[in-house]
Amino acid sequence: MPSSQRFDNLFSWMGEQQAIELLSQNVSTLDNPGIKYIAATRLGACSSRDSLDALVVAATGDRDNIFDSITHRKSIEALGHRRDLSTLPTIYDAMHSSDEQTIVNSVDTLINFGIPLDAQFKSSLLKLIQDGSDVLKRVAIQCFTRLEMNDCDGIIHEQQNNPNLLVNGASIAYSTRVEGDKSKLHLLANQLKDSNVIYRRSSVIDIGDAGDPSLLSNVSEAAVSMPLRAKSAFKMTAKVKSKSQRVLLNQMLQDDSRNLHFTQNFDALSLVEEVCEFLKHRDEERQYFGAKSLFGWRPSSVIDAVNSIWENHGSDYGVHYQVNCLISQLGLKELSFITKESLLEPAPQYAKSKIAATWGCLNLGLLECRSDIENLLMTSTWEPLRWTCAEVLRKL
Repeated sequence: MPSSQRFDNLFSWMGEQQAIELLSQNVSTLDNPGIKYIAATRLGACSSRDSLDALVVAATGDRDNIFDSITHRKSIEALGHRRDLSTLPTIYDAMHSSDEQTIVNSVDTLINFGIPLDAQFKSSLLKLIQDGSDVLKRVAIQCFTRLEMNDCDGIIHEQQNNPNLLVNGASIAYSTRVEGDKSKLHLLANQLKDSNVIYRRSSVIDIGDAGDPSLLSNVSEAAVSMPLRAKSAFKMTAKVKSKSQRVLLNQMLQDDSRNLHFTQNFDALSLVEEVCEFLKHRDEERQYFGAKSLFGWRPSSVIDAVNSIWENHGSDYGVHYQVNCLISQLGLKELSFITKESLLEPAPQYAKSKIAATWGCLNLGLLECRSDIENLLMTSTWEPLRWTCAEVLRKL
C-alpha cells in the first residue's frame, strides 16, 4: 500500500494550521511529543507555501531530542510528497546528516521527486555507495536505478561482489534496468526461495526495480506480502498487459496460499490456536501456511474456525486479510457479512483486505455489492485495488 496516501488520510483529522503550529513547538511543552511528527506527516498532504516553509524549517539541521529527530526525518519524508524543487537544497543538506535514517529518508525523497539529478547529487550518492553502510549503499543504488541514471564510473557494478545480499541484489537490479544486462537476473529469482523473509522481500523489490517481466511468475509465487508483490508486478509489466500477464496478476491478487512456494517445512496444524499463532506471525510465509492448513479441514470445522479467528483476532490486519482471503477461496457464504464489512472498511491499515473482499464478492456471488465496488474503482488511487475492481466488475 502506498504509505504516503495511507498515512496522510490517517492523520487528516489534524488541521493544516494546527499542524504548522505543532511543528514549531518545543517538545517540552507538549503532553504528547510524538504529535510533532504526526504534524509533519500531515503537512506532506498540504499544498500551501506556509506549510512547505514549516516543513523546510523542521527538516533543516540535526536534532538531539529523539522526538525532534523523528520529526526531522518525517519532515524530509513529507517534502518527498510535496515534490517542490525549491526544497532540493534542504534535501541535499540532509544527505550529509550524521543520522543514518535521515540520509535514507533524504534519498527516498529524491526518488519520489522522480527527476534526473545533477552532478552534485550524483557525486554524493556515489560516495554513499563507496563509503556508506550497507543500508545507505542499497538506497543510493535504488535511487540510481529508479531515476535511471548512469554510473559512468562503474561504482555500482563493483557492488555485485558485495557479500551483503541486499546491496548485491540492488546492484543487479541497476545493471538490468539501466545497463540492460540480464545475465544475473537468475540470482534475484533464487533469492525468492530463501528461508529468510528479509531476503525474499528484498528480492521482490529488486525484481520490480529491474523491470524485466520474465520473472513475473516467480514474483507471483513468492511467500511475501501480496501488496509488495503487486507493487513490483505492476512496475515490471507494461500498461497494456498480455493475456498471460493478466492471468498471473489475477492469480497473485486473489492470493491463494496453495499457489505459493514455501521455503520451510512446517508441521500440520490441527488446532485453531495453532492456526492463529501462524496467522499473527510477522513472517508472511507463516501467515500463508496458517491459512493453507485450513483447506484440509472439514467444511463445518472451517466455518467455525474462521468465524472464531475473526471474532478473537480480526483486528490484527494480517489476520483480517487472511480471513477475507479464506472466505473468498473456500466459498464460505455463511460468513459473507465479513466480506461486505471489509469492503467498506475505512481504516487504511486494512486496505489490502478490500482486494480480498472484492474477489470475495465475485466468488460468493454478492451482486448487491456491485455499486460499492464501482465506488472503490472510482475513488481508490491504489493500482492493485483498482485493477481488482475492474476485473471483478467485468465478471460480477
